[in-house]
Amino acid sequence: MRSLVQQACRQGDIRQLDLEIGLFLERQNGRRSPELLLAASLASAAVGRGHICLPLDQAPGLLSQKNPEIIPDPDAWRDRLLASRVVGREDTTAPLILDSKNRLYLYRFYHCEKRVADSLKARATALSEVDTEAAAQLLGRLFPERKDVDNQLTAAALALLKPLLIISGGPGTGKTWVVARILWLLQTLSQKPLRIGLAAPTGKAAARLQQSLQQAGDTIGTDGIRLSTLTTRTLHRLLGFRPNADEFHYNEYMPLPMDLLVVDEASMIDLALMDALLKALPPTCRLLLLGDRYQLASVEAGCLFADLCAGADNRWPPEICERLTRMTGRPTTSRVTSGPAIHEAVVTLRTGFRFHDKSGIGMLATAVNSGKTAKVEGCLQMNFTDLQVAFPAPGNREQWLRERILDGYRAMLRARTVKEAFTAMEKFRILCAVRRGPAGVEGINLLAERALTSAGLISGETDRYPGKPIIIRRNHYQMQLYNGDTGILRYDEKGRLKAWFMQSDNTLHAITPTRLPEHEAAWAITIHKAQGSEFDRVLLVLPEEDSRVLSRELLYTGITRAKKRLVLCADPKILATAVGRKTQRFSGLTDRLQKSE
Repeated sequence: MRSLVQQACRQGDIRQLDLEIGLFLERQNGRRSPELLLAASLASAAVGRGHICLPLDQAPGLLSQKNPEIIPDPDAWRDRLLASRVVGREDTTAPLILDSKNRLYLYRFYHCEKRVADSLKARATALSEVDTEAAAQLLGRLFPERKDVDNQLTAAALALLKPLLIISGGPGTGKTWVVARILWLLQTLSQKPLRIGLAAPTGKAAARLQQSLQQAGDTIGTDGIRLSTLTTRTLHRLLGFRPNADEFHYNEYMPLPMDLLVVDEASMIDLALMDALLKALPPTCRLLLLGDRYQLASVEAGCLFADLCAGADNRWPPEICERLTRMTGRPTTSRVTSGPAIHEAVVTLRTGFRFHDKSGIGMLATAVNSGKTAKVEGCLQMNFTDLQVAFPAPGNREQWLRERILDGYRAMLRARTVKEAFTAMEKFRILCAVRRGPAGVEGINLLAERALTSAGLISGETDRYPGKPIIIRRNHYQMQLYNGDTGILRYDEKGRLKAWFMQSDNTLHAITPTRLPEHEAAWAITIHKAQGSEFDRVLLVLPEEDSRVLSRELLYTGITRAKKRLVLCADPKILATAVGRKTQRFSGLTDRLQKSE
């Protein structure tokens, strides 16, 4: 078994860090224990792959070298681990925690998951006092025909009842449209001005939330609340991250001074960040989480938003339905006799208003979500004005890509002003599933520079040239630049080359390129980096060979970044592989949230 662990490290199944953690805990145990070494190394490796824990019966799946006869039976393994000095049961203090369902946790992640579950369950269980008659009148103003288009009216009414509301829906389902009305309702019914916070995991997502809410607010009116005065921040800025101390200014001892917090793109939030956020929220602060349960999970450990929405189906207990009916003036027939409290806080919006009934983008996204390859193939055989699928032959592939690169970026490079360049850059983007290889970000970026240089649109003599789009790869809190922020290199009015970034309030900020933190060209970016962004046209490029990162969620996220037109460059076999591979992240959060006390 010890040789199996060492072989797993050589093959890349576990990192050197994971092996060192396993060896350290084995030493702490006071005696050699191959079973402990394997379990500890794999528990650490699981977190590195995005899992919260390691179910013992899933351990073989983390190893590319299959040796089922070497890995212990889960029950026998459990007994040996609990006999060690470094593995404890639930609610004990030990480096590793093994729960009653044979899920092995690093201590930090076990208690992180427990705190998040306890906090969200408490908020989901609570009910707010509401003036039903006043609420009914206000809802009548916002929804004069009393039509509940895809549960939007129900969501607005439920937000008055529940201090925690989770709204899940794909692009164009009206999440921010509903939230703008919820903010107006809560402020109008409040006896005092509400301290409202708006946040998102990334700067791009924060800017989009602010813009969307302002546009949605314009349809409400000017009385009650001015959404244009609210500022959206990243979650790290909201919490006051202190990079030198690796901690947040706001926490359980210094809570955030607010009465209501809206967080968009919640599917990007990892477990540890949600734990920090919930610690900093006052008990009386309302929390609205917006996201898409079918999108990619967070880069760091956890699939929190999907866990929150798991099993929820727009069904509420009779007492909630009766109160909703009194406020909305229409029967709420989606009843369930009993169920987890967290389900009462979840509303799913399914009707998309962005794509028309015969939209290829919308139909393809739905087909991919189904996980049925035949449905996807049927969709791709139809003719759509907003969807094109191509897989050029190897000899024609580079020229095919060159033509689309030139067509997509010509407007940005010929823009007269920096603002015009940013506007043009939002209209077209190349998204890749992987970083390396000719179909990855690195390969496409090199091809783009060669093609644009040959066409005379850029000068590629140096790495810093005017017109180059860049993306930040590492947070720099002092400069307020964050991983995923996108900028453009262009000259200022004095002829000096600057890196320009668009702020959430639509103002431009310029930085000398030599001061930039780690960054790279952004002619093409990964689908992960594009999460929280949308573009009019998207060229989505899948690799020519299978990759472990390919999944249904990755493909869905890439497809739904396109608003008006999608060009999908993919081998049919690779596409089918991605559709059939559903992301699985091990976690006990759903069990905790749905467990009745």
